[in-house]
Amino acid sequence: MPKQILHNAHSQHPLLLVDTHSTSFRCNGCGCQGVGFRYRCQTCNFDLHEHCATCPPTASFAFHGQHTLELEPAVFPEDPRSCDLCGTSINGMHYRCRPCGFDVHPVCSQLPVYAVSPLHPAHLVTLTVAAPRKCTHCGANCLWRYRCNPCGINLHPKCLLGRTDDTPLKIPRDN
Repeated sequence: MPKQILHNAHSQHPLLLVDTHSTSFRCNGCGCQGVGFRYRCQTCNFDLHEHCATCPPTASFAFHGQHTLELEPAVFPEDPRSCDLCGTSINGMHYRCRPCGFDVHPVCSQLPVYAVSPLHPAHLVTLTVAAPRKCTHCGANCLWRYRCNPCGINLHPKCLLGRTDDTPLKIPRDN
């Protein structure tokens, strides 16, 4: 039997877990692009990343351990925010540290600490935050980045797989 959930962001119909493989979509919860598993209402053309549909109301993040992050349902135009990890605008639900003003998309909160990039397959790269450095892929400064210390390679989280801003980052799925 297919997995269905009810979600307060879309109370009209149940949402069905589907895998669209390489077909991209825009998550109606966080506003970010996605690919792969998502919860979908076919009737209303409503999609949620799998994690956005099931994320807890509070979370901890390895690099922001001093405070708990709280899930906020939306961002208001008078209070524009950007994700502190990927640097793109926050246009919906997100995690926020109220004392520090640290904001992160739910899907970005799932980024691994260590990763392999096709742009630098020789070594694991490590998610780190330090003084801004130029991204080896796009050339823009990045505060949060994946770094290969032996080689001096720096990659934005959004550049990790060598993708453009228009293509989604597929976060590995826990099975």
